Amino acid sequence: MRTQELASLNYITETFVKELPIMKEIRQELESDQLLSMSVSPLEGALLNFLVQSHFQSQPQVQDTKAVEIGTLYGYSALWLAQALPEGGRLWTVEIDPERSQKARDFAQRAGLGERIEFVAGPAMEKLSEIEDQGPFDLVFIDADKAAYMDYLRWADRNLQPGGLIVGDNTFLFGAVYGHPTRSNFSSGKAVEVMKEFNSWLATSPHYQAIMLPTLEGMTVARKL
Repeated sequence: MRTQELASLNYITETFVKELPIMKEIRQELESDQLLSMSVSPLEGALLNFLVQSHFQSQPQVQDTKAVEIGTLYGYSALWLAQALPEGGRLWTVEIDPERSQKARDFAQRAGLGERIEFVAGPAMEKLSEIEDQGPFDLVFIDADKAAYMDYLRWADRNLQPGGLIVGDNTFLFGAVYGHPTRSNFSSGKAVEVMKEFNSWLATSPHYQAIMLPTLEGMTVARKL
């Protein structure tokens, strides 16, 4: 990315993004554990928060909002999501690594948001099938194994309310979807084809209104009609 584009994103972040103090602590721990690149950025977190708040405030008929996050890591994006949910809303967040899930739970409790979030540890598709009876859901945020995005999308499509949102992160796949990968492990292979299919499916489906937001790593947003 050009220096001017990075500078513009930094300016937006410094001007508009207001993190909880514990969010900065989470990012510091992710950086210490060399996992920061796997998390949404502060700008992406704030954008996700804004999208969710705006969407549900425009739909006051939605009661007891239910959201799902696929890929918890240390709970950074979960806190942005939980903040955005209307009163009485609940988030189920699925993480394959039990230690990371527990760490995220601890951060959420310290943030005062633990009562809004149900932490689910284990393989994503297995655990998603176990929570289906809690649905249908109003939001599904996808930020996990890139090669499995179509599996997550099909699950979301089956379990999403009309009017609900699907949000996929990293949908540029580090430049690979448009032929300029910045990570060698995404220069070819299944993940590239899956991510292209993911974006195309939402862009062309008559059952969704969709757009990709040009964040640093791409964020695809779709509303079920």
